[in-house]
Amino acid sequence: MIIVNRKRLIAILSMVFLALFVFSFQIAKDEKTVETVSLPVSNKVIVIDAGHGIPDERGTK
Repeated sequence: MIIVNRKRLIAILSMVFLALFVFSFQIAKDEKTVETVSLPVSNKVIVIDAGHGIPDERGTK
């Protein structure tokens, strides 16, 4: 039978949180950045069409 008192429980939980903290930094360190091209968008209009899966009726002749 395992008896867990408050001191042992705090020690176990702190070790688990420390392991998760270190693991998250290890994962974050492995990410690689990719440079992208940033073009100026001043004086330009950006139109986003939601689509919704139905053809646009205004585009037919």
